[in-house]
Amino acid sequence: MSPGSPEAPGLGPLPERIAEALLAHPAVAALSGGPFGTLATYLPGRRLPGIVLGDAGEPDRIGVVLRFGAPVGATAAELRRIVAAASGNRRVDVTVTDLEFPE
Repeated sequence: MSPGSPEAPGLGPLPERIAEALLAHPAVAALSGGPFGTLATYLPGRRLPGIVLGDAGEPDRIGVVLRFGAPVGATAAELRRIVAAASGNRRVDVTVTDLEFPE
């Protein structure tokens, strides 16, 4: 199966695998559906905010909340690489919707 396949044997849906990879990044506090919740993937029985995998010719789109102090530009570039490597898409749009401040 190609990297862009919605399912890979034993690994679960591609959007879930991408979500796990993004949340494992130290600068990412959470995934975000954006102000109107439009950045989301619909999976059986639930909604996964923060990830939209583009159809042919369309970019993948992700929404994230970053931890305060993370370099936004460099982090966005790293997240683009993570998503592009998983989905096989060359274009990934990253939206930083908020910052999480330390308590």
